[in-house]
Amino acid sequence: MFAQRSPAIALAALVFLVLNVTLAGLLVAAVYGFDLALFNESGRLVERGPQVSGLLRVAMLIDMIGYLALAPVALYLHRPISAAVPENLRRMGLPAMLTAAGVGFAVIGAIGSATFGSVGPVLLQESAAGPEALAAARLQLAAFETILYVGLWGTLQLPLLAIWMTGVSWVARPEEGSAFAWLGWTCALGLLGYALRCALTGLTPFSLAGPFDWLILLMVGLLAPWMFWLTVRLWQGRRGQAGLMATGRSSPEGQ
Repeated sequence: MFAQRSPAIALAALVFLVLNVTLAGLLVAAVYGFDLALFNESGRLVERGPQVSGLLRVAMLIDMIGYLALAPVALYLHRPISAAVPENLRRMGLPAMLTAAGVGFAVIGAIGSATFGSVGPVLLQESAAGPEALAAARLQLAAFETILYVGLWGTLQLPLLAIWMTGVSWVARPEEGSAFAWLGWTCALGLLGYALRCALTGLTPFSLAGPFDWLILLMVGLLAPWMFWLTVRLWQGRRGQAGLMATGRSSPEGQ
């Protein structure tokens, strides 16, 4: 799976981890004033006024770049996945399906970020024109937030990431051990739970905030350590012979 060092791909994975998973999330939280209630009630962002429009545009630009950075990682892993899976699964197109899921997650996420970064600031600026403009902007922003957070980013996008993480974790398990695999599978289960909650309720787990929803969010949070692990392994390449002997595994050629 990690036969060679891939510094450029590791850097792309790190960009996704830092920009998308970390920095963009903090900036979006700042746009909403770190107020979960403001985030949960669609359209209330207009209360923050035009002064946060620039921050929203920057946050979405960073988010878009972070999403796109994951695409080359998914494309690069296509070959080692193809080499590692059994022949019958390769003939069924499993490697192509996993790669398509990873790239699809990146592209859909980037489209959402670019769109929100273009439309959201305009609505925030228009909201300052008067009471009628404020009411109209609130309705439009509420619809737009629901489309993005519940539909595009919630229901459609997250299952693709879950599929990709499940496949990568399974293929890497013989080399990385069960810890990496179970970390990825647990996160993937959380991602599917998040998508299911969005699809069935029209709300995000942040809005529902029951015990099950907090469990889902905790599981989704495992994306960061899993992605960091993957980044480190892409940078390192094949483990040293001493490390392999310590774990009781040999270093198979061509994996």
